[in-house]
This record gives sequence, C-alpha cells and structure tokens, in this order.
Amino acid sequence: MSLFARVFAIIAFMNRIFHVLELHRPIRAGEPGPGGKRVPAADGTVAIREYRSLVGPKELEPDPARHLAGGTEAETIEPGLYLFVQGKSETDDGPDDGTIREAAEALWLESLWRDLEFRNDRILVRFLSEDGSSVFQLFREIAGSVEEALTAAESRP
Repeated sequence: MSLFARVFAIIAFMNRIFHVLELHRPIRAGEPGPGGKRVPAADGTVAIREYRSLVGPKELEPDPARHLAGGTEAETIEPGLYLFVQGKSETDDGPDDGTIREAAEALWLESLWRDLEFRNDRILVRFLSEDGSSVFQLFREIAGSVEEALTAAESRP
C-alpha cells in the first residue's frame, strides 16, 4: 500500500469517534454452528479475535505491520476499562487484517493524543451483526480509572 493510501486510510479511521468504555460484564462470542459458521449471541456478537500490538511505548514512527500481530480465536472480552472504536465491514465475511491494522494504528494514535497508557499489548476485535450490517469493534485495555481517562481526554487542546 502506498504511503498516500495508508495515510488516507488512517485519517478515515481517525474521523470515527473513539470512546473510553468501562465494560461491566463480559462479552461472549457466538456459539459454533453448522458448516463452521458461528451463530450470533443474543447481543449480536459473532466472534472475537485476540491480536497483539508489537509497538512499544517509546516508538514514534513504528512500522505499520507492528500494530497487529497474531490473531487467535477468543471466547470473551472481560470487564475492564478500554479505548474503543467501531467500524463497518464492507463484506459479510468481516474486514481483512489490513482494515483491522489501520483501526489498531488509529487507536494507538488516539491513545497518544489523549495521553492514555495501555495496560497490555492485547487488541481484542469483536465481530458482530448490528441492524443487518457486519460491524467490527476494537478494544484496547487502558491503565488507570475512568476518571483519569476522561480527565486526560478533556485536558487536551
């Protein structure tokens, strides 16, 4: 992907709304169904995947590939405090890893802007069906309390 295309894709994600989300109950993946497809859970969750970010806290211009590594099936997103963003998938099969990587990079940039520290290197991606559309959501657990996260966000110019 050319530098221009990559920057355009990240800017497109940066135009989305990022949220600090305090999750009180676990989110569970849908159950395995016939033909290997999952049956959505009651809340619309089809699947959850866990990735890793290889980007260190002091890196200023990391290689884009380092924003998303691995990718294994997960069953739950546990309660906690997260920086969160949502995107619409262009296909029913969900977004490709390139789209998820762009979202992960945008989430990282947002954390820098808000001066938020991630608790770990995990990136949780939830795939769900919402109003007849395929949607994906990225969750990165953040350190601190809700009050600290919201204060950090409000103190930025």
